[in-house]
Amino acid sequence: MGNKKGGLAKKMAALGKLTKLESAINAAIESSKVPEYETRKLLKARNANQAKNTAVFQFIKNLFSEIGLGILNLESKDNFKLIILNENNTIKELYPDIKNKKTCYIVADTLSDFFTEDLNIPADVKEITCINAGDETCKFEVDLQPLAVYKIALDEKDDKIIGQIVKDHNLDKIANSLELPKEELEYRLDILQSYHIIEQDLSLTKIGQTYYKYGQSVVDDISEQKEPPWKTMSEISQVIADSDSLAEAISSSVSDEEEEVKSSDVVNLANEAEKSKSFAQLVSKQLKKDED
Repeated sequence: MGNKKGGLAKKMAALGKLTKLESAINAAIESSKVPEYETRKLLKARNANQAKNTAVFQFIKNLFSEIGLGILNLESKDNFKLIILNENNTIKELYPDIKNKKTCYIVADTLSDFFTEDLNIPADVKEITCINAGDETCKFEVDLQPLAVYKIALDEKDDKIIGQIVKDHNLDKIANSLELPKEELEYRLDILQSYHIIEQDLSLTKIGQTYYKYGQSVVDDISEQKEPPWKTMSEISQVIADSDSLAEAISSSVSDEEEEVKSSDVVNLANEAEKSKSFAQLVSKQLKKDED
């Protein structure tokens, strides 16, 4: 009976740490809304090198490091998908005895929340490789909702260019009509081609025709005027500190104790976590199991 109580106590202590992690992550996400004009720079980047040099990605790196989620690096980027490496990932240390199992659901969920809540782009994120599964690194695939990407990546000038293309394919006339420098027009046309809005001959693709009819960008004036969150990074850091940093929580939860935790329990915990809407809900599930 004593061993059962001890096991429950240890499990509850670990789950308590997870609840603190949820608070720290939620506080960071809540304080990190990014204006669309900054998100647009990330979306319009043509490759990973351009994208990871944007202020948005540098901010994501700083934010994740601040809350103890390791160092993010961008391996590849296309219009609707990013592959993100997670170096020095401390989450895996929560599951030291787990082998052949992906365990970093917390990082995947946090990436999804950041893109969805702070960049206003719904994102499905999954861990595709994990050190605890025997891979060399923890790697995440971020799939972005195409419609949301179009609405942010293409701005009012792009919409006007599309409208002019429908009337005339003459670049000089389009540039003069919109009072755009020729170089900027060519750059924007290149972006429109990369997003499969126009063909090389400037005719609209099927996607372009649909976008022209139904999906042209709606500029969020409030978002466009908002200061980017990295202007107040010190304030965000304080919010994270007040919620208990993720690094501290991990350090406490993996401290040496006499009682051994079964690897099967941790695997089950990771599986349950994927089905739970929050860490608090996960705690409730585990309590119910122990009562049964």
